[in-house]
Amino acid sequence: MSEEISVLILEDHQVTLDGLRFGLSQESDIRVLAATANSDEGLRLAQELHPQIILLDLHLPGTLGPKSMVKEFCELPESKVLVFSGESRLAFVQAVLSLGACGYLLKSESVTRVAEAIREIYGGKQPILSESLATGDTKLTKSEQEVLRMLARGMKYQDMAEERLTSPATVRKQCELLLLKLGLKTREELIAWAVQNGYGNLDTTT
Repeated sequence: MSEEISVLILEDHQVTLDGLRFGLSQESDIRVLAATANSDEGLRLAQELHPQIILLDLHLPGTLGPKSMVKEFCELPESKVLVFSGESRLAFVQAVLSLGACGYLLKSESVTRVAEAIREIYGGKQPILSESLATGDTKLTKSEQEVLRMLARGMKYQDMAEERLTSPATVRKQCELLLLKLGLKTREELIAWAVQNGYGNLDTTT
């Protein structure tokens, strides 16, 4: 009998979480150590349980934004990260892989494919990608464009949060998602990108 591959699942949609946990548990060579919907709890579990594979959704409640979360999990010496996300834009995927993730699967994939990817990564193959990943230009949502316009006008997180009727922590996470999506590293680079692409112009239409 082959050695079991230990897996930790982080996913905030309960139906998806239950499906992954049940489906992967049916695989004779995969052992699900734990599952959680919170990034902070997930990091604690990873440090405590030392899973060989971490199956990681990018949009999770908790104090960690997407970029910092991926970095934290990828820095764990005994674990490899397989991202499981609905975000299919190529720039976003490339940014996540550049942070150290070993694979990136879309949520349209079956549990069988997820299990195959876990085995491939455990065996040393990487990067593992969904075949159907989009390769077109990066598309920004209206919400993301609004955040870029505020950044380009020099607004701070607190001011942006008040105008958007949300919290500074939520705005910070939105900015981290934009960094990943656009392949940028710092808030300053994001502001410069916004200005260079016309988001500082109040008359900009999209």
